[in-house]
Amino acid sequence: MQTIYNEVKMKNIENWDTIKKRLNMLWNNEILDRCCVCVKAPKNVNDPYIKKMPSDAKNIKNWYLDAEWILRRTLEEIDKTYYAGEALPILFPYFGTGGHAKYLCDESAVDYGPDTIWIHNVIDNYKTFDFEFKSDNEMFKRELEVIEYIAKEGLGKFLVGLPDNCGSFDALSQLRGNVNIMMDTFDKPDEVLKATMAVTDVWTKANDKIFDIVSENNYGGSSHGWMNTWSEGRHMQLQCDASVMMSNNDFEKYIVPELSESAKHLDNAIYHLDGQEQIRHLDSILSVDGIDMIQWVPVSGQPPMTDFIPQLKKIQKAKKGLVLLVNKNEIKPLIEELSPEGVIFNVEDAKDKQEADEIVRYVESF
Repeated sequence: MQTIYNEVKMKNIENWDTIKKRLNMLWNNEILDRCCVCVKAPKNVNDPYIKKMPSDAKNIKNWYLDAEWILRRTLEEIDKTYYAGEALPILFPYFGTGGHAKYLCDESAVDYGPDTIWIHNVIDNYKTFDFEFKSDNEMFKRELEVIEYIAKEGLGKFLVGLPDNCGSFDALSQLRGNVNIMMDTFDKPDEVLKATMAVTDVWTKANDKIFDIVSENNYGGSSHGWMNTWSEGRHMQLQCDASVMMSNNDFEKYIVPELSESAKHLDNAIYHLDGQEQIRHLDSILSVDGIDMIQWVPVSGQPPMTDFIPQLKKIQKAKKGLVLLVNKNEIKPLIEELSPEGVIFNVEDAKDKQEADEIVRYVESF
């Protein structure tokens, strides 16, 4: 199998071996020659890739689940995109955030929307609800078939990351309802904790099967679509977006056990920290041994990432890496303040190929 990985080269990525080396060193807070920087830009500014989401309900659902359609638009996007630095063509198979919640209900509870996938509340009673993962669940089987198809067809052309099956408390809150589950933390704390860990077990069993399917496509490792990370082992994001509504005491009670258990099943784990409302949980997140990197996402309406340099330095002091989604104007103040070890910048607003290369050269100058 290793021979296959070595013989298959990434289409349009000439320095794949060097990129792999840089991305692998991230996990140990090391650098090869500079920090990692990923920049994507249109090859032709007059003909950029444009996402063409359908408007009718039937085709919206097919947008997510039609494997051939996913393949066609992925190849079109790759053909129209310039990849600079460590940027890679990585397909993010999106089936909804906390998507493993779907594996505990039937299709009638799921709505496919233009930008997200909603799951209706189906839990009335924690004690009687069936939390057992069943690999013959129709939605799980269909998603697995999609991933298997695109991973096979994409070999040597693009990597296939894991779907957004992350955040087991988040998944549970979809099944129960956000308001209901927050009230349950007062009224039924033991039942909430037990249910969270039951959904974490679903997360583990489902992702084990998905990791196995994407391994060959990922040269024996795994990747993350919108974070542009790659690892020789199994890696993905962990999260709890619902924690913006939690005290830190509740985060310690319900979320830290979930994070610790999930991290045990990964070789490398990233925590997706969703803006300033989660800063109160930062010490708890940093205390989880299995979390290797923190991905800080600037939330709309909140201050820019450059306002949180003290927190970013705190993360580095705790020997955790940083995945930073930034605008090009944020590179200079961040790179001047932060250590380059264990940092990956994902620059989202390069206007063209020339500017993408200039950004990489700028990072190299440090």
